[in-house]
Amino acid sequence: MFTLNLPLTSAIRSRLEIFSVVLLFTIISVSSTSSQAQDIEFANLFFTPVPLSQADLITLNAGGYSDSDIQSAIDAIPRFQTDISQMEADDPANPELITLLNTLGLAQQTSDQHEDAIETFNRAAAIAVDIYGENSLQQAPMLEQSILSHLKLNNINEITDIEEFLYELRSMQYEADSTEMYNAMTTLADWYSSAYMKTGYLAREPGFIPRVTSANRARRLAPNSGDTDSQAPGLSPESSTLNSILTGNIRDVSINDVIDINLRKLESLYEDYQDSYTSNTTLSTVVDVARRIARLSYHAEQEMNFEREGNIFEPNYTGSREQAVRNSEQRRDESYDVGKIALEYIVDLIQSVEGVGVQQTAIALLDLGDWELAYGLIPAAQSNYMAAYEALRELDIDDATIDDALSNVIPVAIPRIASFPATQQTSGTLGLIQNPNYAGYIDVSFTIDERGNSNDITILGSSDGVNPRIQAILENQIKLTKYRPILRGGELIAQDATEYRYYFSL
Repeated sequence: MFTLNLPLTSAIRSRLEIFSVVLLFTIISVSSTSSQAQDIEFANLFFTPVPLSQADLITLNAGGYSDSDIQSAIDAIPRFQTDISQMEADDPANPELITLLNTLGLAQQTSDQHEDAIETFNRAAAIAVDIYGENSLQQAPMLEQSILSHLKLNNINEITDIEEFLYELRSMQYEADSTEMYNAMTTLADWYSSAYMKTGYLAREPGFIPRVTSANRARRLAPNSGDTDSQAPGLSPESSTLNSILTGNIRDVSINDVIDINLRKLESLYEDYQDSYTSNTTLSTVVDVARRIARLSYHAEQEMNFEREGNIFEPNYTGSREQAVRNSEQRRDESYDVGKIALEYIVDLIQSVEGVGVQQTAIALLDLGDWELAYGLIPAAQSNYMAAYEALRELDIDDATIDDALSNVIPVAIPRIASFPATQQTSGTLGLIQNPNYAGYIDVSFTIDERGNSNDITILGSSDGVNPRIQAILENQIKLTKYRPILRGGELIAQDATEYRYYFSL
């Protein structure tokens, strides 16, 4: 049985004391409707870079449907609806209704009738519940398919509700240490990360905007209608506590007050999943969860970096206690420590297990080196890169071969285990949309210094009609991403200006 060392889990657990008043804020945030999501213009944006020199040789699948496919779907919808009405009249509990409704939902999705598609898939799921039971998994495929339409409508909160429900549904059917629950955990975890990116970094305003500020929470608790039924005790519109929150003067802001709700849920999910470890838990599972913990902790560094770029904030946020806590060195140091402990744990664990290849040790050491470099700790990064080379040299692999293996035509964003905005990793559509609809491209060049920083970012051109906001997101993402420099014998070498074409999908 493999388990994480207590220092790692306790470090996370120390940031999970989010109950009392904060829990009330959280509940209200989760229950908000999709009106908030309508402020998100490019929540499903992601970029796919290729070397500009090879762009003419690459054909990316233009997803979506042809005009004839769309028209066929539109023409078929009335026929499907007639068949469904007839079957409902004859036998409303007929399992064939589920198939017909799913077919109708797919036709509605094809023709961009997404609100209708959501309603149709919900009807199919409801029939599955009536036939097979409230906790049956037969309803899952319809709910999963409806996520595609919710994504098109930017219904972030609704997707979160579905993903959480599907996780709970599977937890009733499978053992906690089963492969099915591991897959369910990773699916929910990936969505939390996607929702975090979509509602923050890809929101309407440029860059990262605080979403869980005290002012926002207070406004949710004190609606203009004056209805205090949904308010927390002691937080009426006239209360001094509320006024303190609204003006940003509250003194007892803690780290938990500034962590995004999706990240707090992610912490709890990983904590709970570690408690499920048994003798059946595999090495790869433990390593994956540890890497995920490191990825989670890196979000603090990303937030702080994006905030320092002069983003637009609420009037009461700048200079507030909340801003100070969000950007404190203590928070940065803790995020660094948690991630480092997790990645060191992986190295130690892999080295302690017989039969695990040296290559896996080298990869773990590279991840650790990337982690140090992402925080600007050059000597520590260099030491781990050198250790990775030494591990591979034991297999009689020469440095030139290692250099070639670690070279990439596309720069490696570090830490490699982290999530980044506007990438397929956090698009929220992986596994559902097989052929993304690439709407255009932007050509850009930049350099990477030996510390992993991008410099001299230059827009070289773009396809017709590119929204300036998309270009701004790309420039900001390149600027604020750390990249692994060229490695030569373990030494860090700057990379000269290189040109790339970033295709984007919406």
